[in-house]
Amino acid sequence: MKSVFVFVVLIVAYFPFAWAQQTSTDDQAHIEPRRPIKDKKEAQPQGESSSRDSLLVHGGTPSASDTGGGGAGVQEMLPWDPHKAAKDIEVAQFYLKRKNYRAALDRFKEALLYKPRDAEALYGLAITEEKMDLQEQAYKNYQVYLEVFPGGPYAKDCQDALKRLGPKVTAAIQNADTDLRQKIEEGEALLANNDFQEAYSSFAAAVKIAPGDPVANLRLGQALVALQRLDEARMYFRKCLELKPTDRDAAEAKNGIAKVNAVLGK
Repeated sequence: MKSVFVFVVLIVAYFPFAWAQQTSTDDQAHIEPRRPIKDKKEAQPQGESSSRDSLLVHGGTPSASDTGGGGAGVQEMLPWDPHKAAKDIEVAQFYLKRKNYRAALDRFKEALLYKPRDAEALYGLAITEEKMDLQEQAYKNYQVYLEVFPGGPYAKDCQDALKRLGPKVTAAIQNADTDLRQKIEEGEALLANNDFQEAYSSFAAAVKIAPGDPVANLRLGQALVALQRLDEARMYFRKCLELKPTDRDAAEAKNGIAKVNAVLGK
C-alpha cells in the first residue's frame, strides 16, 4: 500500500514537469552562440604630408591632383630644386618655340616655384605672357626682371619691352577706369530708381573691373542690402573700409555694417 502511494505521488509530480517542458518557448534553441570578438583594425599609418602643406608663394598654380580638380587659386612653394627648375625651363622653351603658349606658361611658373629668382624663367614667363596678350602681367614681370637682374643678359630686351608695352598698358588702365566709373554711375541711377537687381549687376561688374575700388564695393554692399542679402552686403562694406575710402564713403560703410548687425547680430 505504501509503495502504491509513493508511485502515485511520483506520477502526480512528473506530469506538471513534463507539461511545462513541452509547452515552454524558452528551450534555448533561439539563443545564438556568442560571436567571437573581431580583432580591432590596426590604425592606418599616416603618409607623408602633401604638397598642400608646403609654404605658399607667387608665380604658379597647383596641379589638379593637389586641389581635387577645383580652382582653389592657391599657389605653392616647392622645395628648392634648381635642377628641376632647369628642366622646367628647358621644356617651357620647347613649348614656346612650338607656340604652345599655355603649356610654356605653366612650365615657366613651375620653374619659379622651384627657383623663384631664376632669370631665364622670369624672362621666359614675361615673353610668354606678352605672346598670350596678357600685357599687364607681362609688363609687371619685365619690371620684376629688371629689379632682380638690372644688369642681367636680358635687361636690354626687358627695357625695350617696357617701352613697347607701356602705352598699351596705360591705355588699358585708362579704359578700365572709364568703364569702372560708367558702371558705378549706371548702378547709382538704377539704385535711386529702386531697380535693385539691375543696380546689383552694374556694381558687381564694377567690382569685377576693379576689385580694389572702395566706391564699387560700397555701392555693391548697398545694392545687396536692398536685395535683403545682408551677410554678403556686410562683407562688401568691410572690404570698402579695408581699401582706405574717403571719410564720407567710410561713414556710409560703417552705417551699413551697423544696420546689418542690428538685424543679423555681429
